[in-house]
Amino acid sequence: MKSVILTKYGGPDVLKVMNLNDLEPDENQVRVKVHYAGINFAEIMARMKLYPGGPKPGSILGGEVSGVIDKMGPNVKDFNIGDKVMGLTLSGSYSSQACIDVNSVIPLPESFTLREAAAFPVTYITAYMMMFDLGNLQENDTFLIHGAGGGVGTAAIQLAKTKNIKIIGTSSSWKHNKLIKMGVDKCIDYNKENIYEEIMNFTNGKGVDLIIDPIGAKNWKLSYSVLSKMGKLIIYGDQNLVKGDKLKPLVAMKEIYSMPKYKPMDLMANNKAVMGYHLGRFKGHEWKVKRSINNLIKLVNNNNLHPIVDKNFSYKDAPKAHRYIQNRKNFGKVLLDFSSI
Repeated sequence: MKSVILTKYGGPDVLKVMNLNDLEPDENQVRVKVHYAGINFAEIMARMKLYPGGPKPGSILGGEVSGVIDKMGPNVKDFNIGDKVMGLTLSGSYSSQACIDVNSVIPLPESFTLREAAAFPVTYITAYMMMFDLGNLQENDTFLIHGAGGGVGTAAIQLAKTKNIKIIGTSSSWKHNKLIKMGVDKCIDYNKENIYEEIMNFTNGKGVDLIIDPIGAKNWKLSYSVLSKMGKLIIYGDQNLVKGDKLKPLVAMKEIYSMPKYKPMDLMANNKAVMGYHLGRFKGHEWKVKRSINNLIKLVNNNNLHPIVDKNFSYKDAPKAHRYIQNRKNFGKVLLDFSSI
């Protein structure tokens, strides 16, 4: 099989294609002939040695795929050879084959293409669990999405539009027209505008009910300041650690030391909540993810939702794909294409 390997920590060019032995599924796994693999910002951080507990050199990066089942373990009952599926894999998805635990395999919705399907698992599960499991997003709430033009951001917009939600999105200005077409009520250019003032003016000084924020320490402080009563801030990444192509220790140290400290008495007095989310850290509690996937698929089918795919790159061009995302050129999801193998 063809696989994109993290040969060492560093810039995008450390990603190299190698020929590896074919995989054999365990008793509760299916093997998927991969058509597309989704790229997530976490993999860029892992490549730069910025992801705690992340893949080490010699590993295959990636956590989500779409494709066709071509082999199954002996205990697998609910799938068949030839089924089109998508799913989460902990063993690396930047590869022409992936073995996936049966509990992490998702049958393809009838309206999905395999290309769309690879843009679904990580981003939509992440958005759904933050918004509805942790965030308890309700009708008529105001919802702030930082990085609204990314994979999780565009998924969150679509999911929010299934309810009567006021949506505020921060992004570069070139994405604003696309965000408005998707249904965002208020777009803010984080490069030029005063985010605090724009939000408080838009909400008549009340603040917002739910915020999802992958940006970093300075932004988390801002987000906390615009929460309404019973508002919730959910942190799911720290993009400020990524400056340039490689790990910069001084940047990382400055970011870590500037992280806010939330005091329980202040949270109580202000009726605010701060939470964290990490899809890769549910070991022993996988049933919670499975429950959310079932609810999410119903929501997708009932509302005919389709993932936003910005661009797909040949697996041979994985370095270009990483660089494209780091340069903030994408609107929606970026994929690696293995379909020709």
